[in-house]
Amino acid sequence: MNPRLVFSVLLLLGAMWTGVLIWVFRPRPPVPYAQLAGRVQALRRRLLYPLIAVAAAVFLVSTSWVAYPSERISELGQPKVSVEVQGVQFAWILSRQEIPAGTTVEFRVTARDVNHGFGIYSPEGLLVAQVQAMPRYTNRLVFRFDRPGSYTVRCLEYCGIAHHIMSARLTVQ
Repeated sequence: MNPRLVFSVLLLLGAMWTGVLIWVFRPRPPVPYAQLAGRVQALRRRLLYPLIAVAAAVFLVSTSWVAYPSERISELGQPKVSVEVQGVQFAWILSRQEIPAGTTVEFRVTARDVNHGFGIYSPEGLLVAQVQAMPRYTNRLVFRFDRPGSYTVRCLEYCGIAHHIMSARLTVQ
């Protein structure tokens, strides 16, 4: 998604929210409670269902952006390569470190000890994929490496005193 578009939308929403807050908290003469309670009840009745509809629409539209394995598989195709990944303080154990370029890969990520953040960085140093590594749970990350190169795996969650040395290499050929 375009970062400038996201920034513009968030800026617009923030400006609208600020305007609403200024309007709501503007100084005005006191209103008798009975009159105010009736207005609030009417407003609640008029806004409840439209707000529920908007929230449901936003939720349904946003699920297409989430990187669920089933969504990624429908987009990239069935994984041809599977890589078992274990996070341990302070290293990554990968079942394979060489991956063919243009191939859909499924990483099955878990941890032996504490939570870790499994992050894959491109040769240029940009984060291209990530998933949480948790003890007693296996997360699936489906990704396709379109360009060859040396990718770095780093831990994205502070896991202890030597967290900064927790890295591994993936070679895409």
